[in-house]
Amino acid sequence: MPLAYWLTSATPTANAETPPSPEQAAESAPPAPPAEQPVQMKATADTIDYQAMLEGATVINGSLTFEQVVALMREHHGRELDTRLGQIDLITALLEYLRQSQPENWRASMQALLEAAFPEMAGELMQLAENHLEYQAWYAAGAQDIQQLDPDSRMEILMQHRSEIFGKEVAEELWQHQIRDYEMAKAMERITSDTERPLNQRLEELSQLVHQTYPEEAISNQSLAMGDSFANKFLKASQQELREMPTYQRREAIAEIRRSLGYSERAVENLARLDRKRDQRWAAGDQYMAQRQEITAKYNGEERQRRLKEARRTFLGAEADSIRKEEEAGYFRFEQERSYGIH
Repeated sequence: MPLAYWLTSATPTANAETPPSPEQAAESAPPAPPAEQPVQMKATADTIDYQAMLEGATVINGSLTFEQVVALMREHHGRELDTRLGQIDLITALLEYLRQSQPENWRASMQALLEAAFPEMAGELMQLAENHLEYQAWYAAGAQDIQQLDPDSRMEILMQHRSEIFGKEVAEELWQHQIRDYEMAKAMERITSDTERPLNQRLEELSQLVHQTYPEEAISNQSLAMGDSFANKFLKASQQELREMPTYQRREAIAEIRRSLGYSERAVENLARLDRKRDQRWAAGDQYMAQRQEITAKYNGEERQRRLKEARRTFLGAEADSIRKEEEAGYFRFEQERSYGIH
């Protein structure tokens, strides 16, 4: 069965730029070896197949010799070991490989590989690996309780235990992007909840903070994750003001929110066209609901159903059958409060 050695490279996003976190990694550590003897990892010399994978990762399929693994470590991680993030990239990639190839002697194998590839840093990297596995075990044991905490308490407990295991400085470097995103979420909550200030003032403050905090590439990338972008979060928090605006002003405000918080001009234009289609759809829905109310007040039985079917077809077109099924299930979408710029 082919082995897979994952070599990950960070992809900047607004939500997370960290390497695979201990929470996201495998929940259980490999068993301790019965004897800590270096393993030379001699294997059949299959052809190594390099494949470009999603998010910048590379998978290498095949049976690897000890020397091949050392060469790959140096090639893909050697220039990134001056940061803790680069070091944890190496550690998680190597652990993933050794869990498959050397499950009984992973610790001795890791020590031998690190000493061969990076002799001056082997001790430091091995300690980081031990800390990483200790944190995994702690988190796995309490993950359910931790996830039930409110965000502030959860972050406080996580950083407390990370500092105890890794040391405060290392923990803050390893989770720097999570800390940044947490602080940004708190700032966004503060800014968007200050409804005594005009929308444009709140938008200007948030835009400045976003551009000061994140690299432009990250801001651009996060805008592609439509439901979780800074712009969508701000739009969701500003619905009351948007509903009170006349249509032309609301469209301009939505465009400026998207533009200020990371969307390209082309994306702003495309989304504006989508918003206009949504406006038409909701207008038709309002007309249908008014007609529906009139029909249900005047008719019963088959005549009511016939007229409702005709009204749905007239106002809702291709969506008529979907709307019928929703109504039969007791859901009336056009009675819901619309979120402008969202749907």
